[in-house]
Amino acid sequence: MYAHVTDLLKSFRQREQRIELLRYELLHHANVSGDELIDNLNFSTEDTAPNASGNIFYIMLNYQKFADRLNTETVNEIVAELVDLEKEQDRLHYYVSLLDSREAQVIRRVYFEGCSWEQAAKELGVVMPHGP
Repeated sequence: MYAHVTDLLKSFRQREQRIELLRYELLHHANVSGDELIDNLNFSTEDTAPNASGNIFYIMLNYQKFADRLNTETVNEIVAELVDLEKEQDRLHYYVSLLDSREAQVIRRVYFEGCSWEQAAKELGVVMPHGP
């Protein structure tokens, strides 16, 4: 468990960056273009676009519906990843808040803010232990 928590703390800033990217993508995601849709339909199977193969009429009638579905799937994938990452970050924030105030400050400075252990110790007036 210790190794898992340590790994989560060490990757905290990378998850924060990923969360910011996903939030941007959610607000500014690119909708499926006409070319992308046609390419997708060309490689469709019966399960994903019934009767699409060789049926131009079907494609014309269902173009918008199919594009909307693809765009919705994209947004749903972004939201699913974003929710998972935010839960993980919230969990870490919560557990750190349960620590002694001084310990929490050190964890926040080092893992959340990217400060070095030495700098955090100096700022908080903590003496760093020396090796044997």
